[in-house]
Amino acid sequence: MRLLILATALGAVALSAAPASAQWRGNNREVRQEQRECQRELRRADSRREYQRELRECRREIAAARHGRWDDRRGRRGNRYWDGHRWRNR
Repeated sequence: MRLLILATALGAVALSAAPASAQWRGNNREVRQEQRECQRELRRADSRREYQRELRECRREIAAARHGRWDDRRGRRGNRYWDGHRWRNR
């Protein structure tokens, strides 16, 4: 069951990455590294809930690596600004 879920998810990621490969603005090495890390994290997921959470996180990280968004990998702090009174999110 676990292998079936993993194969389905990896197939979906591979199919979604194929048409966009010509549009990558980020570093291909970073994208491949994120994909390897995601495969490792998905393999180590113990429950369906953890697997789904890791899958969402992986999709977000791979998209950030594709588009060269280094601040997305730092967390939400990269999108903050001071409005004169307090810190706000964009």
